Amino acid sequence: MVSRVPILSYHAIVGDGREPMPEEWSPLHAVSLQAFRSQLDILAEEGWHVVVPEALECPLLPPKSVVMTFDDGHASDLTAARELARRGIPAAFFVTCKRLGSPGFLDHSQVCELDSHGFRIGSHGLTHTRFTDLAPEEIHSELNDSKQWLECLIGKPVNVLAIPFGFYDSTIVAGAIAAGYQHVLTSDFAVAIAGSYVLSRLPMHSRTTLEDFRSLLSGSCLSVARLRITNGIRRRLGRLWSDPVAQQLKR
Repeated sequence: MVSRVPILSYHAIVGDGREPMPEEWSPLHAVSLQAFRSQLDILAEEGWHVVVPEALECPLLPPKSVVMTFDDGHASDLTAARELARRGIPAAFFVTCKRLGSPGFLDHSQVCELDSHGFRIGSHGLTHTRFTDLAPEEIHSELNDSKQWLECLIGKPVNVLAIPFGFYDSTIVAGAIAAGYQHVLTSDFAVAIAGSYVLSRLPMHSRTTLEDFRSLLSGSCLSVARLRITNGIRRRLGRLWSDPVAQQLKR
């Protein structure tokens, strides 16, 4: 029997909210530092075993295994890393190569710093573009060039890819296999099945309560489905609220 493992997907960790976030950061995906600390406390108190993505090559893992990942390479990854390091928790950070050094994002030395502290570094592509919108040669560049560039930066193999925006198809997966990635992580709202090449993740949001967090860790299909529907409705309402046409109709 294979293991079902929750892979938690974070994007940004924010402090007390008094400092404005960079424009490129999504407020929905920015988890407060207080909430993040509470989530880490739950992992420790309830006996969760945090592993790195490569551990999921084995279809059988210890009970209560979980993976922590961080996308985009935001500068707040350093804040997350400090909290993780204090507790001896491993994690994987997926960076977008051409964003490094931009305001609000990690720079090259900081990626090396994360690597030197034992955190995994993975690819999030070159430009944070929807891969499914690209021509074949552009997909090849996003997959291969980002991998090679990061490997040159940290001097180690980069074996895992997190797909920007979660848009992928069989062509993307085949390209990732050809590029030499051991795993592809998606934004599919589901619990991952250990031993699979394509691994689903559970996005952490600013609205994720501690009750939600525990439900996602439990991995029950009912809990995950409920939260997926709830978050889908929230995103839909948010788009409608911000849509200019919808705004005109409200008047």
